[in-house]
Amino acid sequence: MYKLLSIFILIAILFLILNHCRKKKIICRVRCMCAAEKCRLLNELAEPFGFCYDHCQDVFSTRTDAWQRTFGYGKLYDLAAPSMNMVLDTEPVYFNYQKKTWLFQFWKGQYGITAGAEMGIYHADTIVAPMLRGQTMFQAAEEREMLPMRIRLLSDCCGQMFCLSHIHWWLTGFLVGRCIPPSEMTAEYTITFPDMEMCSSFLTSLTELGYGWNEIELDGTTLHFIFSVPKSPESPLSPEWRQKFVLWKDRLLCRIYLRFTRPFSTTADRLLYLYYYLPFAFRRTICPRKFKKRAWKKYNSSRRSAY
Repeated sequence: MYKLLSIFILIAILFLILNHCRKKKIICRVRCMCAAEKCRLLNELAEPFGFCYDHCQDVFSTRTDAWQRTFGYGKLYDLAAPSMNMVLDTEPVYFNYQKKTWLFQFWKGQYGITAGAEMGIYHADTIVAPMLRGQTMFQAAEEREMLPMRIRLLSDCCGQMFCLSHIHWWLTGFLVGRCIPPSEMTAEYTITFPDMEMCSSFLTSLTELGYGWNEIELDGTTLHFIFSVPKSPESPLSPEWRQKFVLWKDRLLCRIYLRFTRPFSTTADRLLYLYYYLPFAFRRTICPRKFKKRAWKKYNSSRRSAY
């Protein structure tokens, strides 16, 4: 028994020594990389998940060619959010335009250990009756249907978090290592429509939800509105007690992430350290929304080329 215990202690000590040496090697490797190289590698690693990294604002956003486009949007996605450690305020805006029912979906909240906001453009092939909209799978806007969009996300504790503009079908912004309840966030969305008919249809639906002119600004076919408290009957997505529990878990995970990567202070350094040391944790961090096998295959391919 004493002999077995001695062998176990020896193996444990050897493991700790090897692990310490590995950590030191990875820290040195990340510190030796220049800023441009870090940004390039992080974008290569994020691309299979449909994301890109904006080093100027230290924020992740979605690419226009993101693979998620194939799957469109259904209400079930958001109903599953709490099971993926997400607490979200969501505002779906349905309206009819050119013989189709369109859905402009807006989100803000906590995505695991990332805080952020999203806006997506989707539509059905036909007019969908109001009572069937929640059961309908909407397809993502095609390239010719993408619109100029902007998201400005603010929080009560730290002011402006980011401001992103792009011609897109699903514009997003995610800040890693931040935990802020959705109720403490305010998202400002700006959309430029192709014509006044579409703009008016969207505006009518927005006002029917309860948005007043103190929250909306119209300049030609460009509409700007402020999303603070959800007005849609589809919110909240889960009971208050569950949201509080998920937020508690997110805060804990966020602290673990920050403590584990504390040799570094920037998001790029922290994530690259995580990538080399714990690839599976990097994968879960970089993709707050659940991904498919297709992205995992691309991820493995990128990981081999990075080494």
